[in-house]
Amino acid sequence: MKEVIQTTKLDSVKAEALMDLAWQKMYSDSPGALKAAHQGVAILGKVNSLRIEGYAYTVIGVVHWVAASYDSAAYYLNKSADAYIRNKDLRGLSAVYNNLSLIYQNKSDYPKALSFATKALETAEQIGNEQMTANALFTVGNIYYLMEENEKALDRFRKALSIKAKLNDNQNIQKIYLNLGSTFHNLKELDSAAYYYAQCVQKSEVLGDLKALSIASTNLGNLAMDNNEPGKALIHYQKSAEIYQNNLQNDYDHSLLLHSLAKAHMQLGNYTMAENFGKQSLALSEKIDDDKRLVAAHTVLSEIYEKKGDYRNSLAAYKQAQSFRDSIFNIEKAGLLADIETKYETEKKEAQIILQEAEIAEQKANNQRNLILIFSLFIILILVSVLFLLNQNRQKKTRLLLIQQKEIEVKEAYINAALESQELERKRFAQDLHDGFGQLISALRMNISNLKHMENDLVTKSKTVDQSEKILQEMHTEIRSIAFNLMPATLIQFGLKEAVNEFAQRLNSTGKIKILADTQELYGRLTELQEISLYRVIQEWVNNIIKYAQAKEITIQLVRHDEELSVIIEDDGKGFDPSDLEQSEGNGWRNIQSRLHRIKADFEVDSQPNRKGSNLIIDVPVAQLEEDPVIESIVK
Repeated sequence: MKEVIQTTKLDSVKAEALMDLAWQKMYSDSPGALKAAHQGVAILGKVNSLRIEGYAYTVIGVVHWVAASYDSAAYYLNKSADAYIRNKDLRGLSAVYNNLSLIYQNKSDYPKALSFATKALETAEQIGNEQMTANALFTVGNIYYLMEENEKALDRFRKALSIKAKLNDNQNIQKIYLNLGSTFHNLKELDSAAYYYAQCVQKSEVLGDLKALSIASTNLGNLAMDNNEPGKALIHYQKSAEIYQNNLQNDYDHSLLLHSLAKAHMQLGNYTMAENFGKQSLALSEKIDDDKRLVAAHTVLSEIYEKKGDYRNSLAAYKQAQSFRDSIFNIEKAGLLADIETKYETEKKEAQIILQEAEIAEQKANNQRNLILIFSLFIILILVSVLFLLNQNRQKKTRLLLIQQKEIEVKEAYINAALESQELERKRFAQDLHDGFGQLISALRMNISNLKHMENDLVTKSKTVDQSEKILQEMHTEIRSIAFNLMPATLIQFGLKEAVNEFAQRLNSTGKIKILADTQELYGRLTELQEISLYRVIQEWVNNIIKYAQAKEITIQLVRHDEELSVIIEDDGKGFDPSDLEQSEGNGWRNIQSRLHRIKADFEVDSQPNRKGSNLIIDVPVAQLEEDPVIESIVK
């Protein structure tokens, strides 16, 4: 990642690499993550890509969220949402809404959190993405849990878990287990709570989720405290504390752990340690400015001071806790008063409606003639409305038919382009066989014929045999070359990574151009259709660079992320206007588009006529591909 940041000449690639680096560091090195994220955002002015803009603002927003800078996090995530809306990227928009909901949960603004979580759920359902639907259901359930609506919380968590099981998706499943355990804990169903906490610990250790592991360990300690086992509770608390000391920064959950440690030591009579942990919990609560955490921290300190006989400090801490309780009460009271005022205004409007209806009833007696006219006008209005709706419906159907016809024409164009390319490939194959093998076979036949007429001339026979062996070697080389052009065996046997490396080596061996293939970050195999399509696209694009761009060096990068593969082809040749590709008469660009659409890839061309160098960026999802039997055999 750092090598890409230091060496790439493309602002779009550098910005995305900086954001990837910030994402990697946000839990282990918060200052370093913020630095990388701000460097990436600073480059956005030079990058004309709404996709990269949305991703960059998402990353810096989440980094601020992890650092408990909630206002900054909300600011950047709203900018990300705006970029995704302008780009019509509903998948990215759903993820941003989900993150905004999490931020407002930390700020204890549950109505706003529920509003964003509902938007995330509706957007995920709109695009039919079950994985994101499960994540949004989990977020909605978490809000209901925080609002102490436990039955609603259980319903959403179970739906989310059901979808995860259906998809065999373990991503964030440990968090669902954690919240199921917490909900059963609230309902005093301690056996069920212990079961789900244990499931969370097991999954978190496998997946490396330190945050969920620390919270589950804290909650298992709280279960032990509920069973009056403070010594056992300390074992779980200590496991959680070690995570925060070594690897994790999460002020809100850390304050919960410190509060629990204070209560456990107080119950064991370790008042000095209890006071120390209580003060640490208070410091973190003040840092995150959370009234509920401040109430809890001052309350436990008041109890500890009372146990120590320090009644003066106990009273002071109690008063502090009470002042924050009053603050929370005043906020809730303001909301209640607003509800009462709304109900009052509604009832007032209903009374006005009743009065108006009475006045209308009185006027009806004196306006019988006008009633007939009004009724007639009403019937006419209905008829006009029906005619208008029928006309609108007909126009809508016409528009749909035109759209469907256009889609059919586009699909036929892709198919025709693929068929034309297939026919050209067959002609080239036939020409190669005729020109190459025809001459070689004729030469070999002449050598064999000459051998028949050489009776005792061993020297001439030996030379003829040597020439025949050379011809056979040339035939073998020709066969390997034709077979490689048709379908590289390396691609089928070893995958895209090795095939691209072999392709680069073949071009480098000509000595006419330098190809750099960076495939270190590609691991595992893709689907057969993905590998063949991407290989043909890389092959086509590189051949066009060699043919038209007069480039001296080409770089091919393959980088695999969690849910997508990025392919970047960069050259130092002549730039061009990307709009010229759509107007080209050849099939090359149409074939590239057809193959990339087939594997649901996002792609963009970064080039300008007056600038040196061009760049093709392809992002391919590595899962959930659909099969199309009409086109699949042609694309292959």
